[in-house]
Amino acid sequence: MSKDKYTRAVNSEGQVPPAPQTCDGQFYTVRASDTLFTIAQKFGVTVQQIVAANPQIVNPDIIFAGQVICIPTGTPTPTPTPNGQLRVLTLRFLTETGQPLPTVNGTVQLNARVIVRATFNRPVSRAFFFLEPTGTETCELARLIGVDCPSAVTGVAEILWQVPAGALGRVFVVACVNSICAKSDEVLVVRNNR
Repeated sequence: MSKDKYTRAVNSEGQVPPAPQTCDGQFYTVRASDTLFTIAQKFGVTVQQIVAANPQIVNPDIIFAGQVICIPTGTPTPTPTPNGQLRVLTLRFLTETGQPLPTVNGTVQLNARVIVRATFNRPVSRAFFFLEPTGTETCELARLIGVDCPSAVTGVAEILWQVPAGALGRVFVVACVNSICAKSDEVLVVRNNR
């Protein structure tokens, strides 16, 4: 669908629908410049998936600035790659309630417990999440922080990480299906004081 079909979020006092009671994904607060199309693009899902996860959206052309909506966990659309290559599409850090964690100067600010979620261009059988301490240039000092054995039908893997105090380094994920493996880009993280 064309992005022009969807109108921008409207500012409206007292008319903002409540958030859905359940969300298999993460909650997102609509901004004044958002449309369902731009939100769907941002999170890698379809407008139809967002509408299906949000029964309070009566008309997809009308969303409200400040409205909290559910962004469903999208199943990444398989992308043709040479020789069946596996690719990591995203590596994200979320609160336990599914909200994205803040990034300051390119560094994700971690809480004591965070969800680390990776998406792939196809289903994976194992995903290994690692933290490589800052100041090291070799991966032999990286330590395993979690393993997920996701469903064979989804390209999403995630762990709930108990982040140790003072954690500072680069997080990455290595995932495999059969004998094909892929490593994500590294994301700089730090544990904040909360």
